[in-house]
Amino acid sequence: MMDIEMSEQIPEKGKHPVARGAALLWKTAVHPVTFVVLTILWCVDLAGGSIAAYFNDPRFWQKMDAYPFNLWLSQVAPRTFPLSLWVYILVILSYLMVLSLLLCTVNWFLKRRKKLKGFGEVFVHLGFLLVFAGVVLGSALGHRSSVVLEEGQMQPVKGMGVSLKLEGFDLVLSPQGRPLDTVSDLSLFVHDRKTAGGRVRTNHPLIKGSTVVYPPDDYQYGVTGGVFGTSTSGAVTVRTGRDVPLKDGRLLSIGGVLQEGQQRGGAVGPGLLLLLKNRGGRVAGSAYLSNAPGMQSTATLGDVRITLGQLLDSSRGVYRVHYDPGVWLVILGSAILAIGTVWALAGFLGIIKDPEKDPL
Repeated sequence: MMDIEMSEQIPEKGKHPVARGAALLWKTAVHPVTFVVLTILWCVDLAGGSIAAYFNDPRFWQKMDAYPFNLWLSQVAPRTFPLSLWVYILVILSYLMVLSLLLCTVNWFLKRRKKLKGFGEVFVHLGFLLVFAGVVLGSALGHRSSVVLEEGQMQPVKGMGVSLKLEGFDLVLSPQGRPLDTVSDLSLFVHDRKTAGGRVRTNHPLIKGSTVVYPPDDYQYGVTGGVFGTSTSGAVTVRTGRDVPLKDGRLLSIGGVLQEGQQRGGAVGPGLLLLLKNRGGRVAGSAYLSNAPGMQSTATLGDVRITLGQLLDSSRGVYRVHYDPGVWLVILGSAILAIGTVWALAGFLGIIKDPEKDPL
């Protein structure tokens, strides 16, 4: 998309060597081939480095995304050197590409070209530069955090000054029943006041100002607890990961879950492994309870008779929350980049004409 009409000429041999060298350097810097070569090297480095990273650590990108990039580059990358060498090379090539685009754009204005076609290339350059500036700003000043949410639950996001609530959760399934995507209805709160809300799925994060909430990297969907009738404390609700005290100080908790269609030994899902713990937290008894056909729904643990009344379905996801002050620069740059691409294509196809060169 860069200018390929290079009208600059290398000065004659009689001119000062420094002037000839500067002219040659400028011509090389603004030449489209320079950017193309840098782009090819960038792609080769990214491809080779990604393959190497995957075979050494399949979760490489997920771990990198847990930090602002500048923080990862300064603190994490040195510990993985030389595996991270390709990332350093990628950064250098990125800055060289930006410098090439910037100089080419300056060259366009210095030549004072008043071509309608040429504005397409300027838009492409400007869009790319804005995207790069947004990425750098977000990497330098951004913050990364995550929060575990169950459906209907609101939790503060560490270090962000906001709270996130999961209003609803659903799975997008293939015709064969395999999960393809997650759909989360989220609300964002600041000081208990809702400031934003929306539906989050792949490539559709929730954005409010500089706060960006992404779909969950990891999630659980299905049975997460149950309502039990007890002979000593009446009805109690127990969910995974939480101990529920009985009136005598003992505790009930979930030791394991089988979802619909799962089996383990003689146990058939859906159902829960219920644990009775003494006041010191040691397990005093356990039983698998389920409403599935052939499974027991009542058991006696110690002197406590317990009956499963209802299984509770819910969802739990790990949501990534980023503070990214450059996100709107990236969005604006992407829009300008798209406009520039369409403009340049229209010029190439002759839809946009320059009056002085392309008379009707």
